[in-house]
Amino acid sequence: MCPACPYIKYGKEVSINDKEKWNINRRMTCETYNIIYMLECQKDKCRQRYIGTTGRQLKLRLAEHRGYISNQVISKATGAHWNLPGHSLADLRVTILEQTKYKNEEYRKEREKHFIRKFDTFNSGINREW
Repeated sequence: MCPACPYIKYGKEVSINDKEKWNINRRMTCETYNIIYMLECQKDKCRQRYIGTTGRQLKLRLAEHRGYISNQVISKATGAHWNLPGHSLADLRVTILEQTKYKNEEYRKEREKHFIRKFDTFNSGINREW
């Protein structure tokens, strides 16, 4: 079994806030590439989110995030968050928000910024820069 698959959260939409939802227009998997993704903490009182992007398959990028957590790399936003007291790798879930139209890093970075603003993950989430 793929080491990324247990962390993937599937669905047709994700809540942005109490009033707004983001529709996911197609099923994507651990092998989907050229994406914008959201990591979400599953702790009941936490639910913090992180928006990221990669041109590679999700499973490859997720392996890096899992490494930051497992190896306590607190210089990385995800490593710092999932190593907080009471948190663990078991609390991590990932949702692919979008596979971008263009295989272009600049375009992907712009889409990532768009989602960071939309989900407000810089001010009220885990993202440290944008």
